[in-house]
Amino acid sequence: DDESAPEWSGFTCFAAIANCVPHDIEEVGYKVFLGRRKYFVSVDVGGGRIQWYAFLNVPPGGVPEAGRRGEGALEYLRPQFEGWSDEIFELIDTTPFEQVEQRDLYDRPPTLT
Repeated sequence: DDESAPEWSGFTCFAAIANCVPHDIEEVGYKVFLGRRKYFVSVDVGGGRIQWYAFLNVPPGGVPEAGRRGEGALEYLRPQFEGWSDEIFELIDTTPFEQVEQRDLYDRPPTLT
């Protein structure tokens, strides 16, 4: 098997589900906030919940251990998005801290058959 090793994608990802109903939920169910070497995505998953992802250009292992999970992850994220939309902070602030997980992202080239 000639499978190549995964390569770092350029991003780490934080993911969680917030208990939140945005003011514009009837018009917009998916949002992407773009910035330099980072972005934030949110999607309505129903039941008064929004799943969100924060993508940061941080090298593998670059997030301090205390910032990888739970309340420490939320504290790590707040300054990363300082000056961004209040909607991001509404989601972060309504997320149960035990929901948050961080992982470094890797890619493999597609296998052609």
